[in-house]
Amino acid sequence: MSSSVPSRADLARHAGYEFLSTTVLLFGVVSLVRLLALPDSPFAIRDAHLMLGTAGAVVALLLAALMYAPTGRASGGHFNPGVTVFLWADGLFPGRAVLPYIAAQLAGSVGGPALARLVWGDPVLRIHYALVAPAPGTGTTVLFLIETAALIAVLAAVAVVMGRPRLHALIPAVIAVGVGLVIASLGTVTGANINPARAFGPALLSGEYTHLGTYLLSPLVAGFLTGRAHRTLRTGRPAPAQPATT
Repeated sequence: MSSSVPSRADLARHAGYEFLSTTVLLFGVVSLVRLLALPDSPFAIRDAHLMLGTAGAVVALLLAALMYAPTGRASGGHFNPGVTVFLWADGLFPGRAVLPYIAAQLAGSVGGPALARLVWGDPVLRIHYALVAPAPGTGTTVLFLIETAALIAVLAAVAVVMGRPRLHALIPAVIAVGVGLVIASLGTVTGANINPARAFGPALLSGEYTHLGTYLLSPLVAGFLTGRAHRTLRTGRPAPAQPATT
């Protein structure tokens, strides 16, 4: 997951891989919602829990494939600003690469749904570019707390695996399974976002921003808190203001 960026050329290339992978991920997500959620689709699943369980499994497979792909391995396979902040806060990712990575991920967040609109046409408009939304009546504070806790749980599992070098090859699988479980379990409650890149593009393209601030902020807070806590546990002392690799 971590990535060393020793030169501007490497940084540009790795950020490009993040853009490409996030574009593919969001194209896949929008396409999946189009296939599973629209009533006139031959693959539509009417039961919401079964649909979200199916979606969680498919997204987990897609996410793992992208992380294990050469481009994902080269960039570190973040595809999520919350993951980038987590690694930076843990002292495992260079500070000068954080903003380029996040910019690339958010650009891919727009590119994927836009590409889905070109491929699938009007059905993408009917699902509002797979816009993320919580259950009616879910307050902002509750939404923030649940989304933050969900990503903290996923990243905590990743941190445990990171502490065991023999298991490092399983990190993409751990993330993928964690994300899949969040989608299956929280999709009907919070929308199961836990990734600013999942929320940003669909909100921008659909023009619906009601919960966007919460969806953007909660993963960043989760990543920062988990990263700092893990670094403190690793080093046995309070983390400095900036990671040593900056």
